[in-house]
Amino acid sequence: MPHLKRIPQILNLPFNRKFSALFRRSLNFHCSNWVFWVFLLLVPSNTNAQTHPEMSGLPPEAKGDFYFSQGKFEEALEIYQSILKDKPDSSYLFRSMVKSWHAMEALDVAKNFLNEYRQSHENSSAVWYALGYVHYIKNEDKIAEELFRRATELDPENGLAWNNWAASLSNGKRFQEAVEKVRIAIRTNPKELMFFFNLKKIYKELGEEQRFEKEFSETLNSDGKLYAWGYGKVMARSLRQKSFGDYAKGNLTGAIAGFEKIININQKIGDVKGQVPILFSLGLLYEESGDLQKSQDFFRQVLTINPDHIQAREKIEPIN
Repeated sequence: MPHLKRIPQILNLPFNRKFSALFRRSLNFHCSNWVFWVFLLLVPSNTNAQTHPEMSGLPPEAKGDFYFSQGKFEEALEIYQSILKDKPDSSYLFRSMVKSWHAMEALDVAKNFLNEYRQSHENSSAVWYALGYVHYIKNEDKIAEELFRRATELDPENGLAWNNWAASLSNGKRFQEAVEKVRIAIRTNPKELMFFFNLKKIYKELGEEQRFEKEFSETLNSDGKLYAWGYGKVMARSLRQKSFGDYAKGNLTGAIAGFEKIININQKIGDVKGQVPILFSLGLLYEESGDLQKSQDFFRQVLTINPDHIQAREKIEPIN
């Protein structure tokens, strides 16, 4: 079983085999205050939240995901396999199973299981996708591409297969083909952020990073608003990471500018809930910069959206 430090690498699949250490490095500066507000940014504020989920109340697949997040990969795999009979053609379930095998360094076991399963489910797009995913992880992109091709022939709506096919093509520097495939993936499910992340990554490898932002603007001014949410969420996460980096370097002005851009994006895509941690972070940043009036304004905006936000309430100063 791999060390827990490998978990971020495993979770970062299926379209990026590399793991950025930027976030870890960014925590080394202004540690006490920085860790505090980053924690608040990443963890939704909920006065009724519990430290550990009530396992008895979770659906089986969510239990498997919880065990996986805890590094209990064998337990997660057992749960995924136990519900396979109820979801025999779920690509997401197969993806979770392959991730578990990968975490246990047992991809050969995965391949044997999937090949055996395929014999009785020859028309299952999900199992063809899963086999392709195994070969993709093993850097066997040519084999993976043929398996993804078969998966999409059986089910043209298999977004995971289209997305991974795009990732394999991108590994082979066939970027234009990759863009075509990932666009199909996005059309199958405009709410799946990993597809948009993959598109952004491909544009970056093409040297056309601004193309993603341009397309976001175009979706806002056309009938393609269905896709604006995905573009916007991915742009917001990229800006958040950059702001982390600016703060870590002591560039408070840059961090503030980044989070204000995120607020603007969230407003454009109508993500009200997503504004809460950003507004609170801006309150903390302006507080640190010495602009207490703006800081208080942002804390009040947080409470306008979420009156139960304990940390923001504690930050509000009485009006004399």
